[in-house]
Amino acid sequence: MVKNNSAEDIYEWYLDTIQRCGTYLLKADDETIEYEIFEVFDIGIISFFYIDTLMILFNARLITKDEMDKGLRLRQMMFDLQKNNEWNLKSFRTSPNWKKVLDLVDEINCMHK
Repeated sequence: MVKNNSAEDIYEWYLDTIQRCGTYLLKADDETIEYEIFEVFDIGIISFFYIDTLMILFNARLITKDEMDKGLRLRQMMFDLQKNNEWNLKSFRTSPNWKKVLDLVDEINCMHK
């Protein structure tokens, strides 16, 4: 799916993914968090933060090496949350691991402002 699209299209989906997450969601209602994190962000992390996809963006000079590394770390952190049974709303609101994820997303988002 991703390989048949332009780097610019992939970049737009990448940006949409990271803009759907961040520390700002800590103030959001449960319904918004469930949609943004557990539906939209989840799919985006799997699709647009995969090493091959990030390499397409890096090779097109749309992201830096630092951003690519942070993206890979973010993806792994998301998988770790799932593996450690923290992929739920209660953990989102209380887990220090989620706070680390949100802080990293904010860092990546700041690279595009």
